[in-house]
Amino acid sequence: MKRIAPYPVLADEVTLTVREVRLDDVALPYTAVSEADRKVALHLVGRTDWRTVRLLLHVTAPRHELEAGPWFKTAFVATVSERRTNVHTAVKLTMEQPGEWAGEVELHRDDHLGGARVSGHLVATVDDVPGRVIATVARPWTVDFQTNVPTQRDAIGTRWINFAEDPQLNRYRDDPWAVTTTDETATLHLNSGFDGLRAVLESTKTADRPARDLLASQIAVSLWTVLFNEAIRYVEGAEWPDGWRGAVLRRMMPELFPDRSPDDALREVANGEVADLHTRVLHAATRQARAPRSLGGFIRSLQKIGSEDE
Repeated sequence: MKRIAPYPVLADEVTLTVREVRLDDVALPYTAVSEADRKVALHLVGRTDWRTVRLLLHVTAPRHELEAGPWFKTAFVATVSERRTNVHTAVKLTMEQPGEWAGEVELHRDDHLGGARVSGHLVATVDDVPGRVIATVARPWTVDFQTNVPTQRDAIGTRWINFAEDPQLNRYRDDPWAVTTTDETATLHLNSGFDGLRAVLESTKTADRPARDLLASQIAVSLWTVLFNEAIRYVEGAEWPDGWRGAVLRRMMPELFPDRSPDDALREVANGEVADLHTRVLHAATRQARAPRSLGGFIRSLQKIGSEDE
C-alpha cells in the first residue's frame, strides 16, 4: 500500500536487487540468493564463525516519473534493520545513471540474531523541503542467518543433483533443471551434470553477471509457470488452496488480473472463463522472475562487447 503524503510521490515501484553477497569478503554462490522470495541465506555448511557480510545492491526507479515530476536532488538511502536487536543502519547509494543507484551495505554478526530486513527510501527535495521520502522499496529483502537454502517457510526448495545418478530424475538427465511437487513442498532441481550450468549460476565474476542473471531469470520463469499450473489444479470452487499452492496463487493473481481483486481473479480462473490464461500466466511468471530487466542487461552486455570489437 502506498504511503499517503501531503506532497507528490512516485506512483510506480522502486525495485531493490541483491547483486552479490560476500561473507568475510568471500563471495557466496548465487544459489544463496533467492530473488523470487527476496531472501539471502548466509550460513554455509560448516561455516558459523563469520563476522561480516556485505551486500552489493542495485536499485531502479521509474526514470520517466523522476524526469517529469517536481523533484530535485534525488537520492537513495538503503536501510538495514532488525527488531529483535533494535539495529538500524542507513547507507546512501551512488547514482549510476538517472533512475539507478548502486552500493554496498555491511552487516555485522554481533548485531543480529535471526536475520535482518533490507529496504530503502528514495528521497528528494519537494516544494523546497529537502529529504522528503517520495518512494519506498516495494518488496524488501530478508537476510536470514539461520537457513542454508533461501526459501519461504521451506515451501519452495532448491538443490543441486546429478539427474543421471538419481532414479526419479534420470529420465530428465538431458534437462538443465526440473521441478517436483508434493503436498508439503515444491523443489527446483538443478542438474549438476549439465555441462556449464553450475559454473554460470555460481560465478562471482562481474563479466559473467549478465549471462548469470539471464539464466537465473529463465529458470525462475519456468519455476513460476510450473508452480502456478500445479497450484491451480487444487482450487475447489473459489477457495484458496493450502500451503505453498495458495501462496503461489496469491503472489501471481495480481499480475494475471491487475484490475480485479485476488478473490475475483481466483473465481474467474476456477470457472474456466479466461481464454488467454496461458498468456497471462507467462506474463505473470516473467514479472515474478524480473526477466525483462535480466534480458535487457544481457543485451546491453552483448552490445558493449560488439562495440569493443569494432
